Amino acid sequence: MSPGGHLVTTLAVCAAGAAATESWPLVVGLAAGGFWIDVDHAVDYVVVEGQRDLRPSAFLRYYLSGRVRRTVLVLHSWELFAALVALAWLSGAPWLLGYVGGAMMHLALDLAFNGEYTPNSLLLFYSFAYRAAHRFDASILLGVGPPRSVAPGFWRAFFGAAEAEPSVLDSPPGHASARRRG
Repeated sequence: MSPGGHLVTTLAVCAAGAAATESWPLVVGLAAGGFWIDVDHAVDYVVVEGQRDLRPSAFLRYYLSGRVRRTVLVLHSWELFAALVALAWLSGAPWLLGYVGGAMMHLALDLAFNGEYTPNSLLLFYSFAYRAAHRFDASILLGVGPPRSVAPGFWRAFFGAAEAEPSVLDSPPGHASARRRG
C-alpha cells in the first residue's frame, strides 16, 4: 500500500479510536503502529542502503522505483509482532495495545496490496528470519526487474498514483502543454 494509503487509513482508525475510547495513549499507539512503523524504511535507506539524500521526495522515489538493494525492515516482522502481542497482552498498556492494533492493520494492508512486489511468498517476506536467511537481498526477496516508473510529484507518488503511459492524444515534448505538465 502507498504511504498515503497508510496515512489515510491510520487517521481514520485513530479518529474512530479516539471517539470510541477517548484514550489518547491508545490513539498515539494506533498512529505509531499504523503509519510511523514505516520509519524502518527510512533507517534502511540511510543505514543499510547508504543513501544520503534526505529529501522526502528522493527517499520515496528510491523505494517506489524499485532501486532497493537490501530489505531489513526490522519493524515489519512476524517475530516482532509476536513478541509485542505477548507484551501487550501481559501489560495491558493502552499505547502498546494501540501500537499492536495499528501495526496489524498496517501489515494486513501490506499483505492485501503489496503482493505484486514479491515473487515468492508474501507471508514469508514478513518474517525477519526469512529475510535474514536470504541476507536481506532485495533481488531475491523482491525480484529483479527494470526500475518501475513513479508518478511525477511527491504527493502523487505518496498517494500511489501510477505513472501514466503517454497517449496518442498527448502533446509532443516541445509543445507548451508538455512544459506545463513537467
